Amino acid sequence: MQTIFANQTTHLTIKTEFHLMAAYSPKLNLVEYAIHLIRQKILHQADCKNSLTQFESCIKNLCDNQKLLNKEQIINILEHIESLVPNF
Repeated sequence: MQTIFANQTTHLTIKTEFHLMAAYSPKLNLVEYAIHLIRQKILHQADCKNSLTQFESCIKNLCDNQKLLNKEQIINILEHIESLVPNF
């Protein structure tokens, strides 16, 4: 089996590209954009008397009902992130 696989893959070419990027950047992370929206929609307008359980419930409700980011917003954010990565 290994010989058959080796014979079939000897002429395969794989194209790879490497991009020089920072070790970590919030601007290149879709989750950071989602966290920012959660802060804006829930935490910035929150009553300090609410319990942690109430905050957790609000965040869970926001994420479960897909009101956080729709498909178009995700595509736009990913295109923006892609525009931040330099082309070499």
